[in-house]
Amino acid sequence: MRPLALALAAAPLLALGCSSNSDPAGSGGAAGHAGQAGAGGAAGGAEEDGGAVCAASGISKRPWVQRVDGTSALMRWESCREGTSGEVTFTAPGGASSTVQATESPFVIDNRYTAPLNLDAPADEPGTYYMKEARLTGLTPGVCYTYALTADASATGRFCTSPPSGTPFHFQAIGDTNPGLAKAPQALLEITKSEPSDFLLHAGDLQYYASGMDTWAYWFRELAPMLSRGAFLPCIGNHEYEKPDEYEQYYHRLFGNAGFDGTDAYYRFEHGGVYFFALDTEQGIAENSPQHQWVTQQLADAKGRPGFRFSVVFFHKPFLTCGDTGQNDAARNLLTPAFEANDVRLVIQGHMHGYERFVVPMTSAPSKTITYVTAGGGGGSLGNIDENIARAECALRAKRAKSYNIVLFEVTASGINGKAVDRKGEVIDSFTQALD
Repeated sequence: MRPLALALAAAPLLALGCSSNSDPAGSGGAAGHAGQAGAGGAAGGAEEDGGAVCAASGISKRPWVQRVDGTSALMRWESCREGTSGEVTFTAPGGASSTVQATESPFVIDNRYTAPLNLDAPADEPGTYYMKEARLTGLTPGVCYTYALTADASATGRFCTSPPSGTPFHFQAIGDTNPGLAKAPQALLEITKSEPSDFLLHAGDLQYYASGMDTWAYWFRELAPMLSRGAFLPCIGNHEYEKPDEYEQYYHRLFGNAGFDGTDAYYRFEHGGVYFFALDTEQGIAENSPQHQWVTQQLADAKGRPGFRFSVVFFHKPFLTCGDTGQNDAARNLLTPAFEANDVRLVIQGHMHGYERFVVPMTSAPSKTITYVTAGGGGGSLGNIDENIARAECALRAKRAKSYNIVLFEVTASGINGKAVDRKGEVIDSFTQALD
């Protein structure tokens, strides 16, 4: 959604000498200033490289896991020095461990971007960085593994492989995270750290250069708990394009190829017989467009697979909202027949900075419903959740809250249980979508 029109303490911060938000490429090899050590290891022993500081561990962005199925997973992290250890050890419950060697691919970052209103945010520095990718194979379905990097034993986390169809499981959803603004996503993650979750869906707008408070280096440092609690599956939002090179140099490089059977922009994955579809609302979903053809074909394909239960679709710009953003009526009308025909029972969207839940009867079977959840309260400046209350579809809105939030889901044998939690830990909504 829109960036915050910031007035808070801007003058004093700028007076302290923040650099401009875009500076010419200069340093040739590493990550941020000493504050970035928190993203990759201890600051002690950090080395200067072309004027930038690379932590002693050589890690500039801690690991995250994507592309998980029943027997494999893809782990990535970023190094700011060539040739650092690419070993990762993953351990199953009971103590059986395996070590895998990651591949290393150099990538040149061209421009320097800063957060001029947040002196605690390390800059996104230009230079050569090294993407590490470790493919973990031979895993056991329905098992949650822990992992640790050899380069930095504190770089740990967990991920869960897809269980057999029908197995109950948990996941979480959040959107529009802007950690520098009010530290809302940090608070939400802390409050829910003990909640069970196999993976997290992100509804787009990961970080906000436009707020003056975020950089990607800061985002990775502050939201490391989100990345370490399970697989991270995002979709693309409008704020992934704030800089001319941001999508290619950051989002695509870091999170491309997150799932299966699609593209870097839209994809699907399966977990416990439930199929999840990430769409890209930035390229639009016009009739007979490649994305439209893909999602309709893949929804039908999923329904025909053995063990299929239902599908979940998630994307950034909403199909339904009463808040202060547009809603994509054309895309909703275009995709509703495919959603209904192929058992889509939950839609998760972002962009509107707040919380909403709609209960939408199926036109083909009015006794059945699809739940739409707006999970855009992950940290951006809260919006006017009732600005467009006159829209006819607002009669279907069952709950709304102007609050930061993360949504916790449980998939059971009979339905989907949802619980939206605010930054104080209070439950602002709870519901069940029956699987009738």
